[in-house]
Amino acid sequence: MSRTKLKKFTQLKNMAHVIQPKREDLLNNKFNLKGAWLNLFKKTSPIVVELGCGKGEYTVALAKMFPEFNYIGIDIKGSRIFTGAKIVEEQQLDNVLFIRTQIEYLESIFDKDEIYELWITFPDPQ
Repeated sequence: MSRTKLKKFTQLKNMAHVIQPKREDLLNNKFNLKGAWLNLFKKTSPIVVELGCGKGEYTVALAKMFPEFNYIGIDIKGSRIFTGAKIVEEQQLDNVLFIRTQIEYLESIFDKDEIYELWITFPDPQ
């Protein structure tokens, strides 16, 4: 693993808008933000989720274009999420969060009817 990736992983741990849930919590349905996502945003707007958000650039662009919504980008690759997370941090966007996890845990992360829209924009062909 490159030193750049390790540096990004360390920085992600300190970013308030990046959530990295423990797999055990997701597997045991003990993730404390399930049903409480709106508490992390400044406004109680609908939540739009992008699965496989990659570098998060699309998530960030949507958040800027449509500030009336809250956005959550999900991807397992921390070095990818870092790009969008850095933009959110630098531009102090308050309607964007990122979750670093596998998308198959979606039902352990969100409550029923907590997601307004679900986007799969650039699916990985794998």
